[in-house]
Amino acid sequence: MSKVLYKFVAGFFMGVAEITPGISGATIAGLFNVYKDFLSSLTAFSQNPKDITFEKFIRNLNINFLFPLLTGMGIAIYLASFLIDFLITNYLFFFKIFLSIVMIIAVVKNTFIDHKWNETMKYSISFTIGIVVASIISMTLLSLNFENYFMLGLAGFFAFSAFLLPGISGSLVLVMLGVYPLVIESIKSLDFIAIAPLLFGFLLSFLFLPKQIVRGFIDNEEKVKMLFSGLITGSVPAVWLHIN
Repeated sequence: MSKVLYKFVAGFFMGVAEITPGISGATIAGLFNVYKDFLSSLTAFSQNPKDITFEKFIRNLNINFLFPLLTGMGIAIYLASFLIDFLITNYLFFFKIFLSIVMIIAVVKNTFIDHKWNETMKYSISFTIGIVVASIISMTLLSLNFENYFMLGLAGFFAFSAFLLPGISGSLVLVMLGVYPLVIESIKSLDFIAIAPLLFGFLLSFLFLPKQIVRGFIDNEEKVKMLFSGLITGSVPAVWLHIN
C-alpha cells in the first residue's frame, strides 16, 4: 500500500470512528500510527506568528501528510452520515442500543482493561465527577434551544477539543449537548449554513487549543481519561433523550 493511500485509509477510519459516538478518531489515529503527525500538523496553526516564518509554517503543516488524511476523513464522515441518518429514521431503538453498548465498552476499556483495579479506584473521584457533570448537562439541555448560534458554537468548540484526545469522542459531546441529529442531517444534505456556528466553534478550538489540550492531557492523562469515562457513562441517558 502506498503512503498516500495508507494516509487516506487512516483518515477514512478516523472519520467513521469520529462520527460514531463513543469511538475516538484520535484512538484510531494511534492505531494507524498517524496520531503524532496529525497533532504536529494541527499545532502549526497555533504557533506564535512572531516565532514562525511562512516556510516553517508550511513545513510544520506537512500538507503531503494532512491532505490525504483529511480527504479520507471528509469522505468517510459524509458517507457515514447517510447510514446513521437511515438508522435514526428506520431503526432508532436499535441504533440507541448499539450506541449505548459502544459507549459502555469504551468505559470498560478505559477503566478496567487499560488500568489495574487499584489505579481505577485511585481516580474514582474524577470518574464520579464526569458522571455527575454529564448527567446534569444531559437533563438541563432538554429545555435549551440549540438553534441558538452561541450554543451551537459552544458545542463545536468542545466537540473538536474532545476530538483531539485519544479515548474521547467528539461526536459524543454532540450527543450529550443534544445537537447530534442536527449535525448528521446537515452533513448528509451538505447544509453547512445550518451548522455554521458549530463549524466556527470547531475553527476556534482548531486554531487556539491543540497545544494546550495535548499538554494538559499528557500531564494529567489518567485523570483526564477517568473523567471522560465518567462523562461517557453519564451521557448514556443523553442517547435516549436527545436522539429522536
